[in-house]
Amino acid sequence: MKACLLTVLAGLFISTAIGQVSFSPVDSKLKTVESNNLSELICSSPAMSVKFQLNRKIKVLPQDNFCMIDSQAIQVTPLSFSGYRKDSARLSIDSEKQLLGAYSKYELEYFKNDLGVEVINPNNQWVVTKGKGWFIWYFKVGNAPVQVDKKTFIQLFASTVIGDMVLTINAPILSGGDFAKAGIIVNEMMETLTIAKP
Repeated sequence: MKACLLTVLAGLFISTAIGQVSFSPVDSKLKTVESNNLSELICSSPAMSVKFQLNRKIKVLPQDNFCMIDSQAIQVTPLSFSGYRKDSARLSIDSEKQLLGAYSKYELEYFKNDLGVEVINPNNQWVVTKGKGWFIWYFKVGNAPVQVDKKTFIQLFASTVIGDMVLTINAPILSGGDFAKAGIIVNEMMETLTIAKP
């Protein structure tokens, strides 16, 4: 499991350019706070802080930006982007879709070309929850060059734009894992996202 998590982490922390758009890692930390029978997962960086209120058990892991939420591994990753045309201080819905589509395309290419992972049936959809647009994308993992005890069989991502950053929630579902449960956890995170000052 650790090897799978580190592989995903490596993919999300590499800067690249897609046409004129480049993505760069943002130094951030995860922490949890218990409040009124709810667990708050907080992801903070010098430029942004977001939190998710969940009625679930959360444990922050030693790997950067990873936690376990009710036994499902979750990675929360903020990335800054540059080189993308901005018509105003806030991107239009179409611009957000285009930016997040470019980001997901980069990650898929990274999995295929750099990691040698077979990407099967990649799919995506645009979802609006509580007035915030999310680009949901996922794929089944086929053959991979690295053999591990428990293989990741589905990669599920939810990405959104916050200011000049892309925030991505990643749920790698391991063999024997529950895709529906992972989807519910990611959906709850999307619905409870609040943005605060760092």
